[in-house]
Order: sequence, then C-alpha cells, then structure tokens
Amino acid sequence: MSEPGTVALPVKHDGSVQAIAFSPDSTRFASAGSDSLLRVRPIGIGVPLDIPVDGSVTGIAFSPDGSKIAVADFESVSLRDSTTGAVVWQGPLDPGNSVNTVRFGANGQLVAVTDTLVAVLEQATGATVKRTSVDPPLIADVDLSRDGTRIALAIDERHGGNHKFAGAARVLDLATGTELGKLTPGNAVHAVAFSPDGTKVLCCSADDTTRMFKAQGGAEEWRLGGEDGDEVTAPSCLAFDPKGIWTVVGGADGFARVLEAESGAQKARAPKLVAGGSSPGAVTHVAFSPNGKLAASACIDNLVRLFNLNSDELYTVSTEEVLTMRFSPNGRWLGVGCFDRALVIDNGEANQG
Repeated sequence: MSEPGTVALPVKHDGSVQAIAFSPDSTRFASAGSDSLLRVRPIGIGVPLDIPVDGSVTGIAFSPDGSKIAVADFESVSLRDSTTGAVVWQGPLDPGNSVNTVRFGANGQLVAVTDTLVAVLEQATGATVKRTSVDPPLIADVDLSRDGTRIALAIDERHGGNHKFAGAARVLDLATGTELGKLTPGNAVHAVAFSPDGTKVLCCSADDTTRMFKAQGGAEEWRLGGEDGDEVTAPSCLAFDPKGIWTVVGGADGFARVLEAESGAQKARAPKLVAGGSSPGAVTHVAFSPNGKLAASACIDNLVRLFNLNSDELYTVSTEEVLTMRFSPNGRWLGVGCFDRALVIDNGEANQG
C-alpha cells in the first residue's frame, strides 16, 4: 500500500498536457495536449490505449457510463469509444475558432465551448441542438450545474475588439440560451463554479474580489476583497466542495483558502508559512476532494499540495508547472497535467470515497 503523495502513474508526453480526465469508476486516466496522442491508461492492471489526435487537445471527458470519451481538439469535437479509440463521430464546431471545453450535460448531450460560443450536441450523432453566441467575448472559464441544464460563464472583456477592463459572470439555460443571472464586477472574471445544488455561483475577478451570487437573478450574497482595508489576495481559481459547505479559492498572493460557502469566512489556508519564510508564488489551480474533507492546490513554486480543513498538509509533490488538475470521482487519486507529462498521485486509501 503506497503512502499518500506517491506518484502512482506517470504518463510521459512529448508536449504540454492541457486536458485530463478520470473514468467514472476511477480505474482509468486520460491525458492529452499539444502532442499527437490522447493517452488512456489503467490505474493498476489493464491495457493502455493511444488515440491519434491533431495535437491541440484542450478538453476531454468520459461519458457517465464510461464507454465513450469526448475530445476537444483544435476546431473539432469528437466522440470515441473509450476502450478502442474508434471514432463514433467527429467534426468542426465553429470553423476558425478553437474548442476550449467539452463536457457531458443533461440527457447525455455534449456541451462544447469556444471563446465566443456555447453549443449543445447530440451524443449519438454530434448534431447541434442549440448554439448560443456570447457577446462580448472572451469566455475565460465555464462550469456546468450538476444536473447539466445550466452553464456558468466567466467573461473577460480585455480581449477581442473592444479591449475593456471589464467582465461578468453569467448563467445560461443550456436548452434555450436564456440568461438566468448575471453579476458584473469591476474587471474581468477569471473563474466560476456552481454550488452542488445549482442555486449559487462563486466567481473571482481581476478587481481582486471573490463573490457569491444567486444563479437565478444574479443577486450578490457576499463579497471578499476589493475594498479599502481588505487583504489583497488576487484570486484567480476556485472550486466548490461536493457537499456545498466549503469553497477553495487560490490567489496570486500564494495561498489557497478554504472559505465557508454560506458566509465567505475563512476556515483554512495552505501553505502554512514559517516565520521569515517567503511566499510560494501564485496559486494556479485548486480542487476539492469528493468527500469534502481535503483540498488540493498547485502553485508556480512547482509544488502540488494536499491539505485538510485544519490547514494541515498531507503531502507536497514536486512537479513541473501544472496546467490542469482534478480529483478522481472516488477521491483516491489526484491527476495533474504538466508541460511534458501527466501524473496520478495517490491520496491514500483512507481518503477514498
């Protein structure tokens, strides 16, 4: 039995790894990015699978039953058999625009997102069910509600034709494209996350604020930062815990903070700094374990940290710069994608489930 923090599975790549995914049963791990292969590896006993791709993969997702894997690869979206790699269907989504995200939504449909477009696709054929253009662009981050019927968008208006230091967090109904709620901070929105019940959205902005708002109507519930006397944390990444009790927010000040979802009050933070010690540098990725007891962070000091709600670190693992990170559905594994490899880190049997 391996110790927490042991690298259980290293996957070598010839380029940056920008997309990773675990199968629903947590027995397989997929990784892809700028090289020409999507790699599906067993965590333990099993047969590895290499799937040829164009080499610009930014999103991958297993279907709810694990039999298929969806791939966002440059301008195209494809659906493949997850055990053989055979193409079920493949095609461009919006010629001239790269697909940044692909997820499984309600009724098994696929949701694919570019900088300016949200599209719902039929799983069986890839036919477009609904296309919703987003103006102004750019879509910097997305999250789907747990029931797959709503999408939250982080909008960054610093890009595109207008170059405004502005942005918004928006909630859309996927079936109709109707805007259900909108919050407009004082600058670009970096990241968004739905509460497990889909009624609230957490967002962080370049105006140095972290805010919670109602998905329906957009009413703000609480705000941290952005005011005189508040601590400057420069938040840039965030996540909800699966039970809706806690959130974790990472900032450029070098800390990942666990906050109460109801109030924004701080419960824990990592790392713990010793007297006279220096900041580890900006936090680039955060995630919550499925049991809601642990959080993970990745910083530009090239360390991945797993810590609990008392700020105690269970492990630190040295990596190359992390480009993507997520827990397995059962919580046993933490996957990260770096510039030349992907890693599956063992969180320990006690942290499973």
